[in-house]
Amino acid sequence: MTEFAKGQRLCARFLLIEVLGQGAWGPIWRAIDEQRSLQIALKLLPLPSADEATVWSLMQHEYAATQRLEHPGVLRVEPPVRDATALVLPMPLAAGDARALRGKPWTQSIIVLRELADALVYAHSRAVLHRDLKPGNVLIDFDGRARLADFAVASLDGQSPPQALFSKFSASPALQHGASPTVSDDVYGFGALAYELLSGYPPNFPDGAGDPAKRPATIPNTATPIPEALSHLVLSALEPDPSRRPRDMGEVLRTVTALETSRFEPVTVARIMPLEVAAAEREESAPRPRSWLAWAGVVALGASLLGVFLVLPRFAGTPSVAPSSAAPTSVTTTPAAVSERERQQAAYEEALARFTAEFATLDGQGAGVWGGATFAAARSLSELAATAAADGDHVLAVDRITVAVQRLERVAADRPAALERELSQGETALDGGQIEVARQAFALARLIEPENARVGVGLARVAGLEPVLPAFVEAETAALSQDHLLALTRYEEVLRADPRNAGAREGAARARAALGSDRYAREIGEALAKLRAGRDVEARAAIDRARALRPGAVEIGTVSAQLLAAGERQNLEAVRAQIAELESGERWAQALAAYDALLARDSTIQFARAGRAAVAPRAELARRLDQLLSNPTRLSAPEVRREADRLLSEAGKVQGAAPVLESQTARLRETLRLYDQPVALVLQSDGLTRVTLQRVGGMGSFTRKDLSLKPGRYVLTGDRPGFRDVRREFTVLPASTGLVVDVRCTESIS
Repeated sequence: MTEFAKGQRLCARFLLIEVLGQGAWGPIWRAIDEQRSLQIALKLLPLPSADEATVWSLMQHEYAATQRLEHPGVLRVEPPVRDATALVLPMPLAAGDARALRGKPWTQSIIVLRELADALVYAHSRAVLHRDLKPGNVLIDFDGRARLADFAVASLDGQSPPQALFSKFSASPALQHGASPTVSDDVYGFGALAYELLSGYPPNFPDGAGDPAKRPATIPNTATPIPEALSHLVLSALEPDPSRRPRDMGEVLRTVTALETSRFEPVTVARIMPLEVAAAEREESAPRPRSWLAWAGVVALGASLLGVFLVLPRFAGTPSVAPSSAAPTSVTTTPAAVSERERQQAAYEEALARFTAEFATLDGQGAGVWGGATFAAARSLSELAATAAADGDHVLAVDRITVAVQRLERVAADRPAALERELSQGETALDGGQIEVARQAFALARLIEPENARVGVGLARVAGLEPVLPAFVEAETAALSQDHLLALTRYEEVLRADPRNAGAREGAARARAALGSDRYAREIGEALAKLRAGRDVEARAAIDRARALRPGAVEIGTVSAQLLAAGERQNLEAVRAQIAELESGERWAQALAAYDALLARDSTIQFARAGRAAVAPRAELARRLDQLLSNPTRLSAPEVRREADRLLSEAGKVQGAAPVLESQTARLRETLRLYDQPVALVLQSDGLTRVTLQRVGGMGSFTRKDLSLKPGRYVLTGDRPGFRDVRREFTVLPASTGLVVDVRCTESIS
């Protein structure tokens, strides 16, 4: 089988640059299409291969499927081509894929979900069913839009390609049992994909062979509360019975669009009620959850994913409410039993709080990637603990959550080693010109330790090297073909953009040694070295000596053009001073725009690359603070409040005088203080209507109720036998007084 190499040409057209990843058939490479002078991505199958006929058929099938779909949310591939070494499927290059959104706040992933649902509605209208929906098949292009990719196993007009392989995590039960394709398969796949983005894991992770006929009981998410409507949509899409899923992707799209529109509103996680009442309702309305079973002596970890995270309501602030006239429960217990049960429950809640905090920290640091089986086991144990707590066995729940915390402590202890692995991998990849590998390694390292200096240097090197990556490839190709002068010229070009690059430095040294006593080559090499060192006068003298030896040589023009560009850069000092003035005034957005304008003219300007890397985070911090200050009502939403706390934490790490930033943070802290102060108000009713306050729970019937609520938007609902239900929305503003809200059922049902 062929082994591909950087600099290799395929089909007399594609120049391979770097490996982007591994597909189902073979590697995926970034390449230059020399016919169009365009960077693209290539799916490759090395030849010879026993799968040649099957993969060629699937490539043609994918091309035929995407030719039907002229939609901005679909990645259309080009016709497959082949030569003696490979089957090649060319496609547009993307910036990344939706896996980067796993476990992030739902307000980020909802945009991608809406764009994906819209693309699927269009595809279904053209009789195309995707059937392999997963985050890795949703690409993000360079303008941030989601694009559905990989139609290799798609169904066209009800016909499916033979020997199709599906994801074990997201294929519907019908697909796994070989049934004919239906729209409902993509509804299920959409639910599985959404579940993975929201929770960070597929619905039957880590046991990919788990029973697909079992629907998860909830979406475990310890970092960000999920709206009830979104949770219901995802879980209903994962129903084993297709008749219980949403009817089609049009219905899904309408729900997701509404959720995207309301993503900055306060999140209603669940109805809050006393534990005894909740237990009584579970006993009346549903069978008790099953305990996990031993099978062949091995714990089926997949079953653990049926555990319910009952703690999500803890993330919604519970207002202080005057006692209501709720009916007492029918459960009779002795004071001693109640005390012991409360003690056990408190112990579980305390251990769970430790687990939740540590899990959120590690998950935010990318432990789902580098934490391995230990991190996955901790998550599964926490869900088993939640199941035990739901059954009232808090002793077992404490045991399980304690072991889960111990697993997380082991993961945390491995964090420094994981950071070093990613940093070393990124630096090695940079020296080899593997930009995408380096970018992914440094991105993960940044999650593990955002303030790490090597991460900042590595990402700056990625940004500097990317524009000259073709020069790196050309240098290595020239070295292989013994064109040492061209190799030296291109290696020096790389070193001007990335002076730390060991691969280019060693390559340039080898090229100089190979050139030996060639006087012309020595002069060109001298000119390039002086140019890189910023000694333009000496570089120009060396070029003149080289020109005297070979007046018409191509290298003379190349290096002379680079010298001219260097002279232009010397005139940048005035621009540099203007940008420094913008930075001193904390006008970060303007400074960032100035750096971008410079780099658009010449991507190798060192001070502009370094300055942009330093300014971009400050510009983003200022922008996000301004957004919160310009629309403070968003602070009533739990996830927005957490975002505000994170921004204040980031601002606190900024060193040096920053009066504008200090003013922003002071205003935000004062605004948060106001939104933390409960406001007194009065609810009025008729004594006959049963009233429920969303985010609080049932309040019974009354004529007047005094209570205090934190600022935010609330919804009151009322019901009364024989009358139509009513709904009242109201907003509590900071420091408001005299607020009276009336809710009563007045319209009888005829």
